[in-house]
Amino acid sequence: MPTVRISLLLAALVAALAFVTVGVGSAAATPRTPCWQLLLNDEYDGHVDGTYSVGCYRAAIAHLPEDSLIYGSTRNDLIRAMTQAIATMKKKGVPVTNATPVPPQDEPRGLEQHKKKKGFIAVIADKIGPGNASSIPLPLLILAGLGLLLVAAAGASFAARWISARRSPPSPATSPPAPPGPRRK
Repeated sequence: MPTVRISLLLAALVAALAFVTVGVGSAAATPRTPCWQLLLNDEYDGHVDGTYSVGCYRAAIAHLPEDSLIYGSTRNDLIRAMTQAIATMKKKGVPVTNATPVPPQDEPRGLEQHKKKKGFIAVIADKIGPGNASSIPLPLLILAGLGLLLVAAAGASFAARWISARRSPPSPATSPPAPPGPRRK
């Protein structure tokens, strides 16, 4: 029976390692990210830092998630940045096509304009938090870590009980109590 438990624990460990290895391997083998997704990830912090083509802006606007259209201003911000850049280029006499690059924005939008010194907790949250629009949310990462910690604690408890049971000497066999004899009056 103990060998079955060990083999189950070993199989679970191998399965977890295979899951992590396959996850890492598939992330490295992903094809090139489309420019519209790169633009949306770049705009995630409220400021477009890179240079993208007009066609890339149009594709990003077309691929915006529905919640961003309802609750956010990303669509309006992208359209404004693209039209301002197109107007500036047309004033300079530059012909504008889908392949024309749009330079990065000069100033950020919204609350980012007022730079404040961040506190210690805000700096840590920025470091470990999601880096772009398609990353895994921080609370989900925390819950996953907590779950893995609980599984590790259960495994350690199981291993400690198993080792303790193997080290203790076997208890001597006892005979069952003798049945009571006939009663005498």
